[in-house]
Amino acid sequence: MGQDEKIKEAQEILDWAITHLTGSITCKVIDYKHNSYRVQFFTKAHKLIMPVQITEEEIKESKPKENVIPDKLITLLKNLEAYS
Repeated sequence: MGQDEKIKEAQEILDWAITHLTGSITCKVIDYKHNSYRVQFFTKAHKLIMPVQITEEEIKESKPKENVIPDKLITLLKNLEAYS
């Protein structure tokens, strides 16, 4: 799988997780290097909250069809929501 496909898949998974958990923030996956993704998180008003590194493992452990989100990712998203 190429870098663009990995970024697209991560974006879809993170969009699903955000919608499922909070719905009050958005994100954009901007890069993939060294088995991690660089992701920018925004408020609904499109103000940058902060950029974050998310490991490939956390993305792969997320399973939208099974309604599974890793605990570390849940914690991250809920903490970021507090900044929005």
